[in-house]
This record gives sequence, structure tokens and C-alpha cells, in this order.
Amino acid sequence: MNPQITLGQWRALITVIDAGGYAQAAEILNKSQSAVTYAIQKIESLLDVKAFEIQGRKAQLTPTGQMLYRRALALVGEASDLEKAAHQLSAGWEAEIHLAAEILFPSELLLTCLNRFSQDSPRTRVELIESVLGGTADALLKGEADLVISPHQPAGFLGELLIRVKLIAVAHVNHPLHHYGRELTSRDLQAHRLSW
Repeated sequence: MNPQITLGQWRALITVIDAGGYAQAAEILNKSQSAVTYAIQKIESLLDVKAFEIQGRKAQLTPTGQMLYRRALALVGEASDLEKAAHQLSAGWEAEIHLAAEILFPSELLLTCLNRFSQDSPRTRVELIESVLGGTADALLKGEADLVISPHQPAGFLGELLIRVKLIAVAHVNHPLHHYGRELTSRDLQAHRLSW
């Protein structure tokens, strides 16, 4: 079933309620009072309901009118969000970004950056892929990620240094590395399994 009531008519209903009357709504909408009245009457006649009832000299919302108001707010808000999303896409914002990040990257910093990005582009969906030991480069090469945060720049891709992360090697007290009796070299470490 195709909607018979336009967004403009729903906006008129919302504005009448928010502004407190037809005359005030007409001024806000830059329309004649009769055009606003007609929009509300059209809603009532098409739906066969009463949105307002006269009590004394003032029009009051009926329970049906209250429900229509709440739903109209959601509908008009959703239409507005759709338009904003379309404008963002036409301005070059992506609808979705797949980001692969190495778990070595500080999670607090990553979440802060994602929060800031969501404020600039609230309608862009970010899918985060956490990876270990080179999985970020694999995600990029397989086309699973648009952007990666990796300890190594994959060959053939552009990148820039974001942060230096200091790693400290540790081992159980009984591990053979503790028996060298000297400062360890990277060659010493290569002879043993690395685990996270």
C-alpha cells in the first residue's frame, strides 16, 4: 500500500502541536493558516480519525492524535536522516568502512578515534576487524579491509607512522632464555616461540 499522506502533511501536524496552534504553525511553515488546517483535515479524513478535539476554545490532542504525533516524529526524523545520509555520500563520505587493526595498537586510543570519527560522520558504519601477527596485511590483501592499522606497511600500499609501541619480552622464570646470563639479542629471541 502506497502512503497517501505526504511528509509535508505530517510536518504540519507536528508543527501545529509543537507551536501550540494553527496560526503559529502557519507562520513557522511559511504557509497560510488555511493550508495548515487543510493538511490536518486531510490526515484525519484519509485515516478516518480525529487528531484534535475542541475543548472550550482550544483544540486538544486526542489519544489517537498523540499516537499520530509520536509516529509522525519518528517518520519525519527518519526521512531527515535519510536525506542527510544521502548528502554525506554525495560529499564523499563512505556508507561503510572495514578497518583491520592489530591488537598491539592501544585500544583506548582506537576507541577514542572511532568515537571522534562517529561525531564527524555518524551515518558511516565502521566494521572493526581485530587481528594478530600480520592479519591486518592479510585482510587488506584479501579485500576484507579498506584501511588497516598494522605494525608493518604491506608492500605496494601507502601508509604513515601513527604511533610507536614499545614491546617488552617476558618469559616464565624457568624458561631457557633466563639461563643465558646476559642481555638478550633479537637472534636469541628468534630461536624460541613467540606467543601473545
